Amino acid sequence: MELVDIYDQNGNRTGVVKDRSEPLLPGEYVMAVGIWIQNSRGEIFLTKRSPEKWYMPNKWENPAGHVQAGEDCEDAIVREVFEETGVTVQKEQMTFLGGSQSAYGFGRDYGVRMDFDLSVVRLQPGETCDAKWVDYAEFRRMTESGALASSVVEHMEDYMDSFLQFIGQAK
Repeated sequence: MELVDIYDQNGNRTGVVKDRSEPLLPGEYVMAVGIWIQNSRGEIFLTKRSPEKWYMPNKWENPAGHVQAGEDCEDAIVREVFEETGVTVQKEQMTFLGGSQSAYGFGRDYGVRMDFDLSVVRLQPGETCDAKWVDYAEFRRMTESGALASSVVEHMEDYMDSFLQFIGQAK
């Protein structure tokens, strides 16, 4: 069971906590977070969703997940990155890139610059099945070909300028 805080239409906690598997009522939202990791070579870290996932199996994405009850966004990112990859991210390293909203929830996305070798990545069974570093040209190809999860691409539209500036691709 994964407990999550419920948010109102303005992104404020309501005080209601639900199991994440419970359907949301009208006016109830959850909070999700994601982080874009860039290394000193300018490459972007991606993980591949496990084939067992019901939503977007075998699609590439940035490390992400839902904020659990009582967590703030930064703590959720630290937890999610470690659970999905075994990599430790420090809250102090994070840069807020922007947010998004969908029919069921809010998203908050961050960036961090750090180096690590793929050999240290420990994939989470049932969640992630692969990981890689890609340069920006490959990232764009993956976006255009549909290799990235569509939810990632859709949410990025809300903070694209900040993302491009963060990875050094500002127009």
